[in-house]
Amino acid sequence: MPLLEVSQLTVCYEKAMILNEVSLEVDSGELVSLVGPNGAG
Repeated sequence: MPLLEVSQLTVCYEKAMILNEVSLEVDSGELVSLVGPNGAG
């Protein structure tokens, strides 16, 4: 059983779509990051 489960997450900021239907599972002890095209995250 994952510690965190995200299914089809969509995020918009003003008129820009930031995430489109992102799904992921994170188990205990795992490290996860989201990094944008300019290296920010």
